[in-house]
Amino acid sequence: MLRGTRSIAATSLILVLAGCQNSAPPSGPTALMSLAMAEPAPLVPRIIAPQTTDPEIDWVPAFRPEANHHYVWLDRTQRSNPKLLVFLPGFEGKPRCCQLFEQEAARLGYHVIGLMWENEWGIGTRCAASSDPDCSGKMRLEAVDGIDRSPFIATSRANSIDNRLTKLLLYLDAQYPDEGWSRFLEDGAPKWSQIAVAGQSLGAGQAALIGTIRHVDRVIMISGPAPEGADPWSSIGKTPSVKYFQLAHLRDHNTEIAAHVSSLGLDRFGPAVAPELSAPPYGGSHVLVTDLEPVGGYVGIFPHISTAVDVRVARDADGVPLLRDAWRYLLGEPPHGGR
Repeated sequence: MLRGTRSIAATSLILVLAGCQNSAPPSGPTALMSLAMAEPAPLVPRIIAPQTTDPEIDWVPAFRPEANHHYVWLDRTQRSNPKLLVFLPGFEGKPRCCQLFEQEAARLGYHVIGLMWENEWGIGTRCAASSDPDCSGKMRLEAVDGIDRSPFIATSRANSIDNRLTKLLLYLDAQYPDEGWSRFLEDGAPKWSQIAVAGQSLGAGQAALIGTIRHVDRVIMISGPAPEGADPWSSIGKTPSVKYFQLAHLRDHNTEIAAHVSSLGLDRFGPAVAPELSAPPYGGSHVLVTDLEPVGGYVGIFPHISTAVDVRVARDADGVPLLRDAWRYLLGEPPHGGR
């Protein structure tokens, strides 16, 4: 999936977490206390094929094409926050992968879209052989707007993230005019200032890049981006660093955490924190690094995907995700649930 191994800089994060483990437990409510609360009934998503929103969208994933759908969530029982969360799944991923995270965002009042995007391409092997220092940036940009920049990707404008999101918002506004989807459109395009962008793995890099080229409300990077910290695109642009947040797994050998902590200025907000050993607001840190055991154990890519992909997310005896408080913090829940 993604290339890279833990570096000396990443090792420093291990030392920080080891220090957390040797310290006294936090006083007051811990990150796991909310798990004792009654679990609300699951929400039901709207499942929409991209071609339903625009017949010119013609890309269909080769891997599990039957899951070629956007997932749309809205909890009408919650007070609107009122922002849109767009979630981008990772390499070959589908929005159905991460329904627990998407649903949690809806419970915080977000309008939520798990966006099916053209994501069956990898960066590591292609850019490793390229002399272009902006190889990964060009690939990622082309996936966003569909403008031809890279020989390694062939995303059309119709299949771009921009068009897919725009056409889905227009479709939702036409089908459900009383739900407020139009507030996330401006002049026929996404109104990025009202949108939080989240992603897992390859999708985390796309979220970070969108934050660089557009001023968004928030950027949430989960198990990503890949080790492209020295690449020109990995820097603060339109969105300030205070709006970037990252969640990673300590045993994820695919993601170079430290490179983006530095290039995106996240080290300004304190050291990485293990959410299972602390409580929101985690000392104001913008980097959370968990060591929770994935479903199936610490093997292969399981740690990498256990931060958001439902089948590997660690849960308590009642089935509640152990990262739920961490997710809510990344999504912007006020401390102690206040508004």
